[in-house]
Amino acid sequence: MSPYKRHKERLLALTLLGGLALNFPLLSLFSRDDFILGIPVLYLYLFLFWVLFVVLIALIVRHKPMEKG
Repeated sequence: MSPYKRHKERLLALTLLGGLALNFPLLSLFSRDDFILGIPVLYLYLFLFWVLFVVLIALIVRHKPMEKG
């Protein structure tokens, strides 16, 4: 398997994870009137997921695949 193909697969998997995490069933779990450190739970979830998503994309894209051979 090509190292670049592995990068594409990881990015695709991350995109699918992002689509699931930002869709109705999961978002409804965090849509409450509760606060954590004065921040609504839904906003905190969205911000933390966004930060994690960006970091994971950066790690995948930044990592240079090594050719075997």
